[in-house]
Amino acid sequence: MIVKSLKRLANNKYKVLIDNEEYKFNENIIVNYRLVKGKEVTRDILNLAIKENDYDSLYLKTEKYVITYNKSEREIIRYLKNKNATPDTINKIILKLKKNKLIDDSNLINDLINSLIKKFNGIKMIEAKLHQKGFDDDLIKSSLSVIDYDYYCNILEILYNKIRNKYDKYDNYTRINKIKSYLLQRGYTYSDIQTLKIK
Repeated sequence: MIVKSLKRLANNKYKVLIDNEEYKFNENIIVNYRLVKGKEVTRDILNLAIKENDYDSLYLKTEKYVITYNKSEREIIRYLKNKNATPDTINKIILKLKKNKLIDDSNLINDLINSLIKKFNGIKMIEAKLHQKGFDDDLIKSSLSVIDYDYYCNILEILYNKIRNKYDKYDNYTRINKIKSYLLQRGYTYSDIQTLKIK
């Protein structure tokens, strides 16, 4: 089998004609396997190049997915399973992402918790959203246990001040219950709500 031609494409890819078949390879595959015009390659070498190219392409897609959407390790595994990646490929990609410091569930969960608090989510809502993101139960528990409770209560008070006049048309008893009900729906607990002086 002979490499008959190479044509550079966008995004560091090449179209390679080997005998009468066209292949698309990433630039590093061209370099690693020295796929230059006139080079003779065996079927085994070509298969290795294709396999490595498939892995590289999947890794780059996963890297882009992680950087763009800030995903947890479990979400990345789910993403790779949906791409029909083998368990070995998944492990290899996860290890490489960790090595390149693109996966760090501890930092990600803390950033998410702070962001969710700022968006007026109570602890129960935050916990549910962290479970949806696929974080480990122990990590969720330990991360929630160290939140700045004064800051959390301050944000809750800001929310209360924003919504308390919304129910002014009701009698006082109904108004207080509606405020409490709204805050419970936002994921705040009864003990959180007791920190407010609702009147």
